[in-house]
Amino acid sequence: MMTKPGCVYLVGAGPGDIGLVTLKGYTYLQQAEVVLYDRLVNPLLLEYASQQAEFIYCGKMPKKHILRQEAINELLVKHGLEGKNVVRLKGGDPSVFGRVGEEAAALEQAGVPYEIVPGITAGIGAAAYAGVPVTHREHSLSFAVITGHDKSPSGEPLIDWHALANGIDTIAFYMGLGNLPYISEQLISHGRSSDTPVLLIQWGTTGKQRTLQGNLATIVQKAKAAQFKNPAIILVGDVSTLKKGESWFESKPLFSQHLLLGRAGEEPSEMARHLREQGAEVFEFPRMQKKKHLLKKADIPANRDLLFLSPASVDIFFESLQANKIDIRRIQGEFYGISKKTVKAIESYHCFGKEIAERSPDAPPLVILGDPEGFHRKEQRYPFVFEPDFIATHSFIRVQQTEQTFSRLQEEERIETIIFPNARSVKTVTEGFQACGETPENISTYARVICFGEKSKQAAVKAGYAVSEVLSEPTEEALQEVLLQKEAPLVAAALS
Repeated sequence: MMTKPGCVYLVGAGPGDIGLVTLKGYTYLQQAEVVLYDRLVNPLLLEYASQQAEFIYCGKMPKKHILRQEAINELLVKHGLEGKNVVRLKGGDPSVFGRVGEEAAALEQAGVPYEIVPGITAGIGAAAYAGVPVTHREHSLSFAVITGHDKSPSGEPLIDWHALANGIDTIAFYMGLGNLPYISEQLISHGRSSDTPVLLIQWGTTGKQRTLQGNLATIVQKAKAAQFKNPAIILVGDVSTLKKGESWFESKPLFSQHLLLGRAGEEPSEMARHLREQGAEVFEFPRMQKKKHLLKKADIPANRDLLFLSPASVDIFFESLQANKIDIRRIQGEFYGISKKTVKAIESYHCFGKEIAERSPDAPPLVILGDPEGFHRKEQRYPFVFEPDFIATHSFIRVQQTEQTFSRLQEEERIETIIFPNARSVKTVTEGFQACGETPENISTYARVICFGEKSKQAAVKAGYAVSEVLSEPTEEALQEVLLQKEAPLVAAALS
């Protein structure tokens, strides 16, 4: 019996900023069983894929391919015929120099269903993040995207240079820095003024974005002096003069800072969102998966007060009641939450909850529900409450795919400073580093280590890190103050 074919989604990931992927692309990425991704895809996007997804790196650099295009086509067909949902994640727009036509043809020939999901192309996205619109009523009424290299023997683009030089106001050359002298020479020799403004944009829309302004006569020497390299867009035209100093993107307070926020739980942190709003690129590491431990009927306490350590413990408790067909009216004890957020979770089930601070110290012992790590952490904070009666509702395990994200970011030199807010973050982050073949001693040779307090400092030193700074107070505000003061980008382990 033949397996029903799956579907291959050829998705544009946008030029770099993970917020620029389309809603449809994001949805398909979450549903994918296999993800084949390119070098120019921001590795942080991988964190939004399914925890069970298989990742296949298809990185391509000039004259160096991890996988040849023919091999990529074969993998797409193979997994599609196996009935899997496959996402082929491409930088920018898949139809703009993304070879999507070749991949679609291979899938069509094999009878594998596919969809093409457009993305924001780099020529438009990178220009916008540099503060330059590619069209403007006073400067540009036409726009063209041109490959900076092609399949010709020399790799120099074989195009109608006369038509390009004289008929297009704004030209975006993709991946053409290696041919920048040739491009400038051809445009000038075919009629474009040597004074025509040029803007180079490297790693556009990411924290590594760099820009360089010049004109057709000067840009080659300037690019050489500044050591500009691909990936980059060469934007030729008068619109380039609209860039005056830092763009709206480059002027964000935390622009160029790459933050690694270590999390011990499953949910993304609010602090990560706040830092992204300030312009930082944030990697929450390591990615964690919740493993439920549903309670057996005999283990569910009916006549004791219950203390929940997290919203997750509340959800699993009520799921256990349903699984065991236990009526909530049989539970006679009162419900307490360790925090306001946990109390809200209790109330979402139409039950009355109180914060633990409201409970009398003389009340009978509680039954505590949560994850073991959370129990040990909260025990130090509320010693008068905690008794031996503890029931594990869940635990957290590291998602292996997060290791691939870390490795890609490390290759791109986006790991620079680590901040530990507590001892638990030291443990989870260190275990994640070790799974990636990294050690605290080695990472301390190229990354600064900042701790939120003395306890996290002690744990970090014991683990082998060289701690360089302790925050004045363990708050998000103190962290942002340090980030704003430091010139070097920071990597942070988040508050749990």
